[in-house]
Parts: sequence; structure tokens; C-alpha cells
Amino acid sequence: MKTVLITGSSRGIGAAIARRLNDEYKIVLNYKNSKDAAFDLLYELREANPNVIAIKADVSDEDDVNMMFEVAEKNFGHVDILINNAGISHFSLIQDIDFDTWKNVINTNLNSVFLNSKRAIPSMIRNEYGVIINMSSIWGDFGASMEALYSTSKGGINTFTKAMAKELAPSGIRVNAIAPGMVDTDLMRNDFTDSELEDLKNEVSTGRFAKPEEIAGLVRYLISDEASYITGDIIHINGGFY
Repeated sequence: MKTVLITGSSRGIGAAIARRLNDEYKIVLNYKNSKDAAFDLLYELREANPNVIAIKADVSDEDDVNMMFEVAEKNFGHVDILINNAGISHFSLIQDIDFDTWKNVINTNLNSVFLNSKRAIPSMIRNEYGVIINMSSIWGDFGASMEALYSTSKGGINTFTKAMAKELAPSGIRVNAIAPGMVDTDLMRNDFTDSELEDLKNEVSTGRFAKPEEIAGLVRYLISDEASYITGDIIHINGGFY
């Protein structure tokens, strides 16, 4: 049974991924502030799978990342699959973004991908096997007005994914990114009013937002052996929005 570490997995897409993988993998949940939600999920998953742990760690802090992997390795031996899912959004005009906010979003969304990938790679190289999935966004390719900072962080993930995939393919490690469009999560509801959400929904060809479970289904496929020839790709799942 392979081990999957999912950053930012107490709720939303991360929690959906954990639920989708729970029947086949050892699961390492990660949370920073949402302890109650993380442990509710932990107890839920353990009803069917005893091989689940939850670790509090700031994935943009190198010491926390090292600690998290040490705990995961102590419990499960090594991490085979890394899902870099943790992220935050920011919605404002460019001239209204203060530098501390800029650094916080880049640290959380982009630097965390580097730190966690860097920590996971040596073990994957030793085992000649590994999968890394980075959670990007449609805006990482196209950019979004009022979301320049968020778009920048996700664009960085895309190019880092492609570079990692080329570098690590000879070691048997696959790296891909998933770029969702509009997903029905707390993150979306916090950023937009109900009327704005309805306007956005009308722009999607399918007339609805994605469910977190649909993103989780794509993750499950990409980490499976059925996707063994897919690496270095940014895979869009956006209901025809673009």
C-alpha cells in the first residue's frame, strides 16, 4: 500500500482527495489552522482505513515541512505520492496589494510546492518511483483581472511542474499539475457574493461549478499506473470555461 501526503487536506479539494484515495492508500493529512476539521476527517477515514494520520504543519516553512515528512516516514516508511494542494486566494487591484500580502500568497501557494517537493524527491529517487501532483488553476495559464497575485503563484506552479517533470523522469518520478476552473468550495464562497457566483456560473459551458469530488477523481487517475505515461502536463478541468 503506497503512502500519499496531501497538503491542505482538512477541507475542500484536499479533503475530497483524501476520501477518494482512502480505500487504496496510506493517507497523511496536513493542516495548519483547521484542527477540528482535520481530526473530524481523520476519524471518518479511520473507520475504513487505520493507516491515516494528521499532521499540523505550515507547508511554507521549511522546518515544519521537514518535521511533517519525518513524522510521515516514522509512521509509514516513506512518501510515495505528494499532492501539493495547500493554497490561498487573494482578490484585489494590483495597486492595492501590499508586499506582505504578496509574500504570504507566494509563500503559501508556490514556495510550499518547492519545499515539499524538495523534501519528497530524495526518497522517491532511492525507490525509483514517485508521483507529484501540484494543484494549479485555470488562472495560472490565462491570468485573471483582480487576481494577479493568485494567477502569478499558479503560473509559477505550472512552469515548475514542467521543469521538475523533465528533471525527474529518468528517476521514475512523474510530475503533473491540475488546473481547475471554478470549483464549489469555501474558498470560492469567501471570495464572491452569491450574485457574483451566479454570474460566473453562467459563463461556464456546463452551467455549473465543479465538485471537489470531480477534481479528486482526476487526481486518483493521475497517480495510478494507468497514467504512467503522463508527466509534465498541466491538465485542465473547467467545464468548458476555457
